[in-house]
Amino acid sequence: MESCKYCHKDDPDKPLWVQCSLCPQWVHVSCVSLKHLQDQDGNETKEYPQSSNEISYFQCDAHEGDSKLIKKLDKRKRKRRSPLEEAPSPPRKRYGLRRKQQIDYIALNEGDDKKLKKVHPHAEAFLKCFAKWENNSNLIDSAQLNDGFFQLREPLKIVDPENTGMRLPRPQELGLADQERSLTVDDITQILGGETPVDVMDVQSQQNERWTLSQWNQYFSKTPVEQRDRIRNVISLEVSHFDDQFHIERPKPVEENDLVNIVWEHMGNDDPKPKVTRYILMSSGNSYTDFHLDFAGTSVYYNLVSGHKKFILFPPTDHNLKVYTDWCQDLNQNLVFLGDLLDEGIAMELQAGDLFMLPSGWIHAVYTPADSLIVGGNFLTLRDIETQLQVVHVEKLTKVPKRFTFPMFDLVMGKTCEWAVSLGVHNNHYKLTKDALIVLLNYMKLQDTKYKPLKYPSKRSMIKKLEELIDLKD
Repeated sequence: MESCKYCHKDDPDKPLWVQCSLCPQWVHVSCVSLKHLQDQDGNETKEYPQSSNEISYFQCDAHEGDSKLIKKLDKRKRKRRSPLEEAPSPPRKRYGLRRKQQIDYIALNEGDDKKLKKVHPHAEAFLKCFAKWENNSNLIDSAQLNDGFFQLREPLKIVDPENTGMRLPRPQELGLADQERSLTVDDITQILGGETPVDVMDVQSQQNERWTLSQWNQYFSKTPVEQRDRIRNVISLEVSHFDDQFHIERPKPVEENDLVNIVWEHMGNDDPKPKVTRYILMSSGNSYTDFHLDFAGTSVYYNLVSGHKKFILFPPTDHNLKVYTDWCQDLNQNLVFLGDLLDEGIAMELQAGDLFMLPSGWIHAVYTPADSLIVGGNFLTLRDIETQLQVVHVEKLTKVPKRFTFPMFDLVMGKTCEWAVSLGVHNNHYKLTKDALIVLLNYMKLQDTKYKPLKYPSKRSMIKKLEELIDLKD
């Protein structure tokens, strides 16, 4: 479980956290010294922010210069500045972390079962479950992906990924190789810089450690597999802020159907976009990521650059979501292999070069037979409004910490609501169904859904317009 850099605790009595804008470090707001607190005009202030909406910027003491926490100005003092303005969004975790009893399987079995250093205890159950649900038929080509995107609701492997528009940096073009070859972790270290911080997960204990990319490269690229001390995994290195050095082009259907792209084009108002679109994942052989939902039910594109991956996925049926929710709330969840309790599975195997599309709300676990490098990302869609909001409800039931949820989700939903109202009944191109609008309306009505509209005096007045639109729908 991640702890505060300053007090070294994950203290539930200190609920407000802030992440460094320059690295993935999280701290309790109240643990930041008052001498490092200032407002956006550079004036000292002695009052801590009471919510994340009051925070403009935070820099921890791991970087050059003093630590600083910058509060937004009181809205009465601000000019031409949106009350919803957010600090530049730092890298976020891509998985739906759940609070659970942390178990270090190696420590529990030291002296009895040394092999646990090389394999996760659920690996055998995973492989048995994989054989039960193995699927080799969920294949489509890029044209089918592009033309039929709104009808695609199952995990799919793209047979011609080179035609999707997906493009990665090429070592030869970057001057890192004399001839054409695949991207490597060593290349990424040179491009992003060895001091770039990364969260490294110990697969057995499921706990994170803070490393530099240089340290990770030493472990992954230069240490023989048999000499590695533990199985380790990096699944949360978001790199969209490195676009100049490490430009990734997402598949065209992803770019065109990303809900954030759509609503920001019409309702952006200079608000920064959530940074969840481009991740690098690096998994050592025998890594295992337990069953989870991607935050807010986001869909995922997943390009396996090198290595080998096995997925087991289960659809977001009422039964599966209920079992998943109960499992998340079980103190002994680490001892239970969830795949034995879920229905209607699909298991798929990925090899180097494969492009995989993971749809909204599918509960999944991942096993890595060999060292693997992946580039992928998360995105919300209009197609999946209902499923996405259903997953957000599950996140609330299972008390997923806010720092592991989709960043600025209420802002995205609020902008979507305003944009839908602006379209009126003429939204056939975007396929906004009446059911989707009703679910969106119900979410916006929740007291804890915070949004200040751009074009309406209040959230209530915007909701009234959305109700009128729904009444006009067939």
